[in-house]
Amino acid sequence: MFVFSPNYVLIVIPFSPTDKSPDADISPKPTIFLPSIAERVLHKAGTYLCLLEDFFPDVIKIDWKEKNGKTVLTSQQGDTMKTNDTYMKFSWLTVTGASMDKDHKCIVNHESDIGGVNQEILFPPPFKTTHEINKMLLLDTLQLQLTNTSAYYTYLLLLVKTLVYSAIIAICLLGRPALCGNGKSS
Repeated sequence: MFVFSPNYVLIVIPFSPTDKSPDADISPKPTIFLPSIAERVLHKAGTYLCLLEDFFPDVIKIDWKEKNGKTVLTSQQGDTMKTNDTYMKFSWLTVTGASMDKDHKCIVNHESDIGGVNQEILFPPPFKTTHEINKMLLLDTLQLQLTNTSAYYTYLLLLVKTLVYSAIIAICLLGRPALCGNGKSS
């Protein structure tokens, strides 16, 4: 690696037949983590985490912005770590107050970007995800209530059916001698 200045670095990559193909995808692979419900409730804040893996070379720039904003937001970044033949890095953004209701995006600038276009990873606001979770829980609750009610009426019907059959069998068994000659056998 040759450093010409803080902004320009030359990396020479030796190639051998055992290495990956030169056409292999070496762009960052993102994994996103949204704020937890506990963090939003207890701290009135949310932390978005963007984990970028399996990229090469290790030179990468990560910025955070609001979805339609131009201003780069203050965020934190971990160190770039080598994993086998590739690298990984993570960055996180903590939002509070009015920013909690806005979409945010993680902008990744890496030399493997197709057409020189930065990779943008969209993070929805916690309210939307919380609303979707609440909606899903409500549907689950209604489904559970329907299942329990159906089971209740099914078992009630089986109990009534058993009582009716028991009464019919009791009448047939106990009532037969009374119907056939007042209990006297012939």
